[in-house]
Amino acid sequence: MKKKQKVNGEIIMSYKQIADETGYERKQINRFVNEIEKKDIDELLVHGLTGKNSNNSAPSQEIEYIKEFKNQYPVISIAQFRDIYHEDVIWNQDKQKDVKKYGLRVRSKSFFQQLYKNEGWKSPVKHRPFKGKKDIHPLREPSPRRGILIMTDGTPHDWFSNGQKFSLHSTLDDATGEILSGWFMPTECQIGYCRAFKIMFEKHGIPQIIYADRTTILWDQKEGAQTEVARMLDELGIELIFANSAEAKGKIEKMNNTIQNRLLNDIKRYNIKTYDELNQWFNDYYIGYINHKFAYLPKEEETDFIPLGKTDLSKIMCIKDERIIINGNMISYKNNYYIPIDKDGNDFIFYKGTKVGVWIDIFTNEVRILKNGILYNTRKIEGHMQNPAKKEQKKIQDQKILEQLLRERDERLKARANHK
Repeated sequence: MKKKQKVNGEIIMSYKQIADETGYERKQINRFVNEIEKKDIDELLVHGLTGKNSNNSAPSQEIEYIKEFKNQYPVISIAQFRDIYHEDVIWNQDKQKDVKKYGLRVRSKSFFQQLYKNEGWKSPVKHRPFKGKKDIHPLREPSPRRGILIMTDGTPHDWFSNGQKFSLHSTLDDATGEILSGWFMPTECQIGYCRAFKIMFEKHGIPQIIYADRTTILWDQKEGAQTEVARMLDELGIELIFANSAEAKGKIEKMNNTIQNRLLNDIKRYNIKTYDELNQWFNDYYIGYINHKFAYLPKEEETDFIPLGKTDLSKIMCIKDERIIINGNMISYKNNYYIPIDKDGNDFIFYKGTKVGVWIDIFTNEVRILKNGILYNTRKIEGHMQNPAKKEQKKIQDQKILEQLLRERDERLKARANHK
């Protein structure tokens, strides 16, 4: 709230300040001002409402209905509870009998603030009171058009309130504050960012810049080196720049906090049970729902997103490596052997020792071989993969056998020495 000003010894307050402190709405305050001009102040305050209830007071049956409804959401902010109450009760066609029976109506923010206070309900969102001077950080002007600057971040949270944290990888347009995509994974990871980026590319297009933390998934400390995800963005013509602090990309940090505060209750509302369901529902519905509440129009209508067009993302969003053709016309990759095949599914023969590119799809793990600008699918040789755990177990068993043999040898040598 702005600091109150004194003029000629009297405190001057804005209508908003009066509304915030009294709980009255602007139209009520206007009415009071008009009545003060016509009536004595004592008459207005003492006699005006004698024996009458406030026109805005809620009947007890409405209060009881709201209290019963609140039991579904033990931990919820005032703003979200007001939204859910209006959306799921007042504006819900299936609840119109209740609306009429209990005299339910749209209620102001101040009404719910007072109700929380009266009932002793606690909001998880705390607003810090102003306590004097503080450093002022000038706000950066948002980008004028969509698609110029996209912020991305990974935020872990216990979304299902079951003690298990998953990371939400999200993208947000700086020009509008709108969430463009999101993907939940057990940890902040390569696939999570790639999933979020792919959804953004397919829905909106290719942006100019992506702004991110210096996570090792996107940033390689070696001079001139790139992570695989950074290389993918570079191939799409996207500039990747990094923030020096969380405050530098405060817009997406703030949106992440908003989602953390709201999504847990909305997951309950919409009966989402698994992360597979959540990923689909979040991108198909929830992003639009949140953007409708919090996003804003850009300064300019034109967009800087470049349509994806005929760009084949499968040739870009993949791990790119190199291998040598070995005996049997195969390559070895992560404990498996792969034979190149042509478009008809027949084995394609390379000379032993030929160096080839190996492209592994980031989403499907499909392995393809690149040579002379031609991509070949592969056929995996079944039965040649050795499970890493079994491989380690075999090492341990071999070590035990070796130790046993050495002990037996030492016993034979000892026995032979005693015999002499």
